[in-house]
Amino acid sequence: MQSWQADFVNAVLSVSLKPALKRLGSVRAVRGGVYLGDQVLGRLATPPDIQVNAQLGDHECSMEWISAKGGDSSTAQPVLLYLPGGAYIMRTPHLHRGLVSRLCKETGGRALLCFYRLAPEHPFPAGLEDALEAYQLMLDKGIDPRQIVIVGDSAGGGLTLSLMLRLKELELPQPAGGVLMSPLLDMTEHAPSRSKNARRDAALPPASRRGINPRDLYINDTDHKNPLVSPVYGDLHGLPPCYLLVSDTEMLLDDSLRLARRAHQYRMRVKLDIWHRLPHVWVSIPLLPESGWALRRIGQFIRTLPDGGGS
Repeated sequence: MQSWQADFVNAVLSVSLKPALKRLGSVRAVRGGVYLGDQVLGRLATPPDIQVNAQLGDHECSMEWISAKGGDSSTAQPVLLYLPGGAYIMRTPHLHRGLVSRLCKETGGRALLCFYRLAPEHPFPAGLEDALEAYQLMLDKGIDPRQIVIVGDSAGGGLTLSLMLRLKELELPQPAGGVLMSPLLDMTEHAPSRSKNARRDAALPPASRRGINPRDLYINDTDHKNPLVSPVYGDLHGLPPCYLLVSDTEMLLDDSLRLARRAHQYRMRVKLDIWHRLPHVWVSIPLLPESGWALRRIGQFIRTLPDGGGS
């Protein structure tokens, strides 16, 4: 049974975020509304004892090295590459800095938070190019790929798997593993849970009822089943272990279920945790007890990776 805090957050999102996404009919309006929420909630979610060092990528995407003050910076610790969600069109920097800093505390490592370029100004493959650039930057700094764990939520969760597929194409070393939270893995919108959970999902309205459809803004004329935009259709052979977290009331539930089934066919190691009646990317909401529980499970997963994610 979920906590009373989860019931409260679900109720708040269902009367605020969900109707707003139905009503707001422009990217500018959506970004403005999300920005205000990020300013309030994100600042509350950001611990005071974190260090942030900004870095600009070659493609003008912004990156930030994040670590906990006084944390262990030894080469034995995991290094996270974090790809944030936001439907490929918006950012919540404060909320994601808070989540990434809590992940660093849990894993004892540090993280590179990559704010990739956004659609519609920079449609596919810009975001994937920026994620690849961030990964290559880590390798150029001498970080052993066996230390690296790629982590992403929502659209960033899909981008995590797309990046692994792109690394495979380029014959670059894979990371130790990946963590995908409420990932968006299928751009076709045909998964049954997209309709089955349309009313139960507390945060997101169905695509047909949104003021704008971020999917079309991001992929333009790209085939919706292209594995680099819908990685659930990719060849998963040889990809590293991944941990999937999703709620049973999310419209994106089937994305994770299908990935887990296909991974078995390709002998890719996948751990899938399905939580009960939690909002989209609940791990980012620190007032939820389930957020802390999920972070601990993520830490446990990383410690089970080959070389312990670097340890």
